[in-house]
Amino acid sequence: MKSHKKIFASGACLLLLCGTISTVSAYTYVSGTQYQQATFVDIPGGGKGKYNMNLGSKKATTGFYATFQKVKSEALLGNYAALVNSSKKQISTEVGVSSTVKVAEEHGASKGTVYFAAVSSSSLEPSNTCDVTLKFSADNLKK
Repeated sequence: MKSHKKIFASGACLLLLCGTISTVSAYTYVSGTQYQQATFVDIPGGGKGKYNMNLGSKKATTGFYATFQKVKSEALLGNYAALVNSSKKQISTEVGVSSTVKVAEEHGASKGTVYFAAVSSSSLEPSNTCDVTLKFSADNLKK
């Protein structure tokens, strides 16, 4: 009877551990042929930024451009966006986020890879912790 309890306890711990690991590394992505929408909360001022590693865009083409478009922003001096990989390494140029579609040049992006967005404030923006919502794609949707 004691061995059954040990086996059950070991199995329950293993299931709990596997569930925790899979939850930590989970993210949602859309194809680069459509926009992914992400919200960034409390972006610090002074040129500092935030990443959204939960919502990604899977590069669908071999092109060299990513697309960004602002949905909502509270920053007085505007925000900047760039595409990053899963290690938070920037793989595109940084572009000013606006309501018109902006295209950023990519450096080293590959078809089939999921990329994420990073948003930063202007270096002159005070520490105001603004929020930004934007649409982005790992591909060029401005055609």
